[in-house]
Amino acid sequence: MDAMTDGKDDKTPAPEPDRLTGRNAGMQSSQSQPQPSQTVIRTESPAITVTPDAVPPVAVTASGAAIGRTPAPMPAPPADPRDVTGLMAELGLTEDDSAEPTALVPPERLQEVAQALKERGFMLMDTVGLDYLTYTQPRPKRFAVLHNIYHPYDHRRLFLRVWLDDGEALDSLYPVWKAANYLEREVYDLVGVNFVGHPDLRKVLTPDDLEGHPLRKDFPLGETPTLFRDGRFLDPAAFRAGVTGQQSGLTGYRGELRRGRGEDRLPPVMPEGGPK
Repeated sequence: MDAMTDGKDDKTPAPEPDRLTGRNAGMQSSQSQPQPSQTVIRTESPAITVTPDAVPPVAVTASGAAIGRTPAPMPAPPADPRDVTGLMAELGLTEDDSAEPTALVPPERLQEVAQALKERGFMLMDTVGLDYLTYTQPRPKRFAVLHNIYHPYDHRRLFLRVWLDDGEALDSLYPVWKAANYLEREVYDLVGVNFVGHPDLRKVLTPDDLEGHPLRKDFPLGETPTLFRDGRFLDPAAFRAGVTGQQSGLTGYRGELRRGRGEDRLPPVMPEGGPK
């Protein structure tokens, strides 16, 4: 019996697959239909090999700076369009040690240099005279005439300094620039520099009967006291001493207050309603 049972079990048919109905049946039927064959083409990109440049190791300090590597050169700063160093070299002039661009001009070359500057578009703006009699540092000569030359388009400025001894004359720039007329007359009046070739060299500021030149360091100042309405006066000698620091100076009012003394004496106060 056991043998027969075993034989029957072997002949048992395999279970049929479950029937699909509804939506599942549709999906099954669609999947069972043969699909058109598709051709897939695969392209493989060529392999790219990157070889790094051989860079030697660079030693670095504690601050991060590289050792043994030359730094890249810094770009040159743009040239100053108002620089006149090349112009002075072109004219054969020596640059003076000054805060502003200044050229030293020999007296005999002044008109030549001025004419060359005029041909380059420069114009005369001002002329001043200086007396270095009491100057603390030594100077080549006592007097100097300084011409302020300016270019109205590119805004370049150049000062021409001419050193002169007392009584030494200087060529006038009136033949080059007519603006030198009153400028040189002022220097002649206040400093006493004689300009050769000036068409009308005479005083322009001080009275005709005034002897001397007021901007010279040895010009004597007047000694007439100035009287104020409250009875105090300003003595010229004490005023000069106070200005130069030789004495307390002035009249015992503001002069001592400037130097931290005389706090017990206050300056006079203007009365209410103005001076009486």
